[in-house]
Amino acid sequence: MSKQLLHSHNSDVIVAALNHRAFAVVSSSSSDQTSQNAIVYELMAPSSKSSSTDAPKSDGNDKSGDKPNDDNEIQAVCCTKVGSCLWFAVSRGVKTLSLYSIPDAESNIEGGSEETAKLLYPSAIYNLPKRARSLAFTSVDDLQVIVAGDLSGDAIAFPVPTDAPSSTCDENEAVKAMSTPKRLLLGHTASMLTGLSVVSNDQQQQFILTADRDEKVRISYFPETHIIHGYLLGHSSFISCMDAISNERSLCLTASGDGTSRLWDYQTCKEVGMLPVVIKKSAQEDVGEMEEVDDEGKPTPEEKDEMEENDVEGEEEDDFDEDFDDEEEEESFDHHTVAVPLSVALHPDAKFAAVARDEIQSIDIHPIPPVAEKSSLSTSFQLSNFVSLHQKQTLECKSQPLAVRFTSDSSVLVLAREPEYLLHFSTNDGASFNDISQSSCLTKALCKVAQSQNITMPATTLERNDYGECTLQKKEDRKELTAQQNTEKGGLHWNDPGRKVTAKKAQARKRHRKKEQQKAEGEKETNEEASN
Repeated sequence: MSKQLLHSHNSDVIVAALNHRAFAVVSSSSSDQTSQNAIVYELMAPSSKSSSTDAPKSDGNDKSGDKPNDDNEIQAVCCTKVGSCLWFAVSRGVKTLSLYSIPDAESNIEGGSEETAKLLYPSAIYNLPKRARSLAFTSVDDLQVIVAGDLSGDAIAFPVPTDAPSSTCDENEAVKAMSTPKRLLLGHTASMLTGLSVVSNDQQQQFILTADRDEKVRISYFPETHIIHGYLLGHSSFISCMDAISNERSLCLTASGDGTSRLWDYQTCKEVGMLPVVIKKSAQEDVGEMEEVDDEGKPTPEEKDEMEENDVEGEEEDDFDEDFDDEEEEESFDHHTVAVPLSVALHPDAKFAAVARDEIQSIDIHPIPPVAEKSSLSTSFQLSNFVSLHQKQTLECKSQPLAVRFTSDSSVLVLAREPEYLLHFSTNDGASFNDISQSSCLTKALCKVAQSQNITMPATTLERNDYGECTLQKKEDRKELTAQQNTEKGGLHWNDPGRKVTAKKAQARKRHRKKEQQKAEGEKETNEEASN
């Protein structure tokens, strides 16, 4: 699934995961991004001694399908501000959740240097039962908590220790893992959480939205998570990423392995729009395999010559043959597949939706139509019908984008592969976005540190097996596609590349039977002439 590798607070604080290392960038609160100063902090991984206390033992039945991996691999990052103190959270592959705090961060900005990053060690460490790839800061009454969604399908809340010491620059003073009581908020039975958000609507009701591998998003009241408000249903494959906003329009944007990105109203639990699907050339296309399919599925040159002779003699192909010839002319579409979204983002004021897709070096920004003014209808009722999301602006990236995030000043931050690492797009007219990465203090500060250390970014945030298949794609889904071939509602999924290959093979068998029939009739006529 896609990892939560980029997060921001307002427009002056971001936290980003660069492969196995996490960095926080804090800038001054000036409205002009180009004139700001910024300082970079590296959020150091806890030492093995620090994370060994009360560490959960593996039960040998890990539903998450954990593979041997680097213990410090970043799974998710998050940030928030409590009073004048900044808090950062980092989840790693060793199944730990580390919290970092920076009190009065702005007082250190003026004297900060962009050349090197300050090292910060955790002020609190929690052990997790499974890897957590979704994090969210929120509050329950006066208590600040961090909610972690893990690969066993559980959402667990940990307290943010306001009395804990601030993050230190000395490794010897790093704290050990804490055994503070945690609270299990909810669980998705026999599934994995792929997204998590805590939001509130215009009626000040809080919800926790949890997406999973089983094509759905559950909406539960928060903190009374045992009360389910509803579900968002419509995807036909796993949810790869999700974003939601606390706004009067109560919007949620989800993306799925089926290639679609859908816009929802989580108050009414209805779909209100869908972003256009993007088709890409399959990365698994192989010339040798294609030739093998052609040899098996298409008639040989001798068969083609004989068919042409039969046509000259007056034998015509039926309508299916004509349709099949048209299919052959469109063969170039056989090896195109939908691009799976890696990351989606919603504008805080519900003005735009952004999506970054796997193996496509660009992101798409779609304007969201505003709600009609001075209407007696409620907002949720107005959004019960679909809104048009076909207009878009494509922002080109020189390398593969891995995560996308809107900030409070309507800017778009894009985490990408090296050498860019972080791209910054801004809008002046509220309609079109321009690249300001060269002048943005956030981008310059982070890129300078990352480039000086030659950090290599992953090619994608989706986990794939040795055959290139996404690990979240359930085997049952592939069997289901095969079982549906002869159903009344119609064959393989519309995007299945084997659909036309199956038709070609069937047509080849039909032609072979026809050739054998013609051959038998010719032999019969020859025998009758010889007997006469």
